[in-house]
Amino acid sequence: MKRRLGLGIVLVLLAAMQISLLAGWAAAAEPTEVSTRLDRVALFKNGLAFVVRQGQLPATAGPLVVDPLPVPMHGTFWVSYPTGVGLRDVAARESVRHESVQALSIAELLRANVGKAVTLWTSGEDAPPIAGTILAFPTDRKAPRADPYVAGPAPPTDRYRSYPTPMTPRLVLIKTSQGVTAIDPNGVRRLDFGGDAAREFDQEQPAVALHATLDKPAAGKAVSLTYLCKGMTWAPSYLVDISDPRTARLSCKAILLNEVEDLQAAHVDLVTGFPNLMFSDTTSPLALNQTLAQFVQALSGRSDAQRRRSVLTQQAVVANYGEMLDEGGGPMPTYPTAAAGRQAEDLFLYPLEKVTLAKGDVGYYGLFTESVPYRHIYQWEIPDYVSEEDRYGQQRRDQATDEAEVVWHCLRLENTTKMPWTTAPAETVQGDQILGQDILRYTNPGSETVLKITQALGVRAEQRELEIERESEVVRMHGYHYDRVTLKGELRVTNFKDEAITLEISKTVSGELQTTSPQADITKLARGLRRVNPTSLLKWTLDIPAGESKDLTYSYLVLVRR
Repeated sequence: MKRRLGLGIVLVLLAAMQISLLAGWAAAAEPTEVSTRLDRVALFKNGLAFVVRQGQLPATAGPLVVDPLPVPMHGTFWVSYPTGVGLRDVAARESVRHESVQALSIAELLRANVGKAVTLWTSGEDAPPIAGTILAFPTDRKAPRADPYVAGPAPPTDRYRSYPTPMTPRLVLIKTSQGVTAIDPNGVRRLDFGGDAAREFDQEQPAVALHATLDKPAAGKAVSLTYLCKGMTWAPSYLVDISDPRTARLSCKAILLNEVEDLQAAHVDLVTGFPNLMFSDTTSPLALNQTLAQFVQALSGRSDAQRRRSVLTQQAVVANYGEMLDEGGGPMPTYPTAAAGRQAEDLFLYPLEKVTLAKGDVGYYGLFTESVPYRHIYQWEIPDYVSEEDRYGQQRRDQATDEAEVVWHCLRLENTTKMPWTTAPAETVQGDQILGQDILRYTNPGSETVLKITQALGVRAEQRELEIERESEVVRMHGYHYDRVTLKGELRVTNFKDEAITLEISKTVSGELQTTSPQADITKLARGLRRVNPTSLLKWTLDIPAGESKDLTYSYLVLVRR
């Protein structure tokens, strides 16, 4: 009797333990949702963003889910967590996210009011009204996918498209006094609820979630997701005020475009540099938006040109954001001085703190205002009239005329700040008057750059090249006959302005240079090493007083193909 009682107690205890284990397993079977917050993002100027998301792991072990998952670029998505945290079985899976949308049609109004009494009229002229309760309104059915690894016919496709089409529901069930009636919602022309009706309904949107299993509790432990994605960028621009004759006030702003997700008090780094990101155009398989065959094709189909394009040839610079100061006078803004950025190997990062920008919004951020030295210069660039085929091109220049050339009024700006200037549009103003706009090129600290303002109508430049001598068919090379021609160039510049100017003249010459007057700075160029004629760059820097003219000459020998 005692043995039977003891055995019964053991069985009861085992059953209790089993029930407890089953209950614990059932409780743990429901995934714990882990929310992550976009903490930091580094923006490039070509629409790529490097994102760092932070979250907290739960205090209970078992399955968990991180939702939603972005569309990362291949090889850039990483899940990071402290040593000793048992995170395993990490996998991307299809899921849905719910969104409340407003009904825009009778069919959607029926969907929004499932369970409510309704009287409806169909499109039939003599059809009596139908009164009852909305029993069900099925949701859209996903397009069937073909399984390339299972034998059988492919799913049906649209007549004009090669991919399967989803099925839109055309069915609503109404419970009436006679039973259940099925109706095509598109055929309903009037509804009467006899009271208030819901105007919004829950709509499911496809998404991808990251599922994992946590082996043991990890309360307070951080988990981070880092990835490179598309859909967020920044565009800088400059304003240069030259109201002061020696010092220019240079202001910079950034326009942030956000098409990915909301930013809430996030740290944003604006990046300058040339990082090599070979797979920046290849979507990671974790996004679940491509088949295995498509992913392999994307990897194997990358041409050399695509690889070159994947190098982010962008140049960017900014400083941290501050509020605009209220100092009046003209259109020139006054932002805080530029803050020192952070060097990361060959990249330069500039911070914006606590950026809040909703998805779909475009943000304006005043970055800095600095005073930098500058001087006025004028530039005249004369091209080479000998083509790569060693022909003297009349189509490039009509030497029979004394047509005036274009001389540009420019600023030579010195970067005395502690940061590089990015390549960006730059507007030049004087007080409240705009003078021009051009591109300010990438400029390292301590170096100079030239910014064009406008054409200098007060400076007239003329040029022509004259044939002095010709020797016919003196050379035969590569199956062609060449004439040796002696050319003389004549340049004249007249300053009609009421002040002296500094003019920089550059002229590219193909051939053997003979003379220059006045003496030019001559640079032998490596361009066209396989050509018959060598190439040189001539440069003159002249100070021309107001109302005066300067004449320049040069001569060279060139082999011209017949």
